[in-house]
Amino acid sequence: MADALATLASMIKANKQEDMKPIQMSISEVPTHCCNIEEEEKDDHPWYQDILRYVRNREYPEKATENDKRTLRRLACEYMLEGDILYKRRKDQILLRCVDVVEAKQILEEVHEGVCGTHANGFMMARQIMRFGYHWSTMEGDCISYAKKCHKC
Repeated sequence: MADALATLASMIKANKQEDMKPIQMSISEVPTHCCNIEEEEKDDHPWYQDILRYVRNREYPEKATENDKRTLRRLACEYMLEGDILYKRRKDQILLRCVDVVEAKQILEEVHEGVCGTHANGFMMARQIMRFGYHWSTMEGDCISYAKKCHKC
């Protein structure tokens, strides 16, 4: 890492002292996804609520029909619970963290316009988000509609 940083630094020619900006680094005591959202912004009924309840306690939602129960059992096979965090297991056994609407909105903004933002189209954004390890049920449609609404694009 130090060699790569030194190589990059040697490639940059800076004439003025103002051009040189220090890199700020910090060590966090908690995982980064915990710092991602404020406490007052929580989704009380996330899209994965029924799956989470079934994986955790093997409980079905109230007023669920036999067809609903069968569908829930089939869907729950793809999910895994680690502590309080629900993960979706992809076909290649990579785990994607399930996020609610509030987190999904922030992830969309960061991937499209943030530090790693490339103003990619909706399909590329969905792939990037999955590469970063996140999942929600309407990800692809949300990415497409978000890219369509971007004024810079």
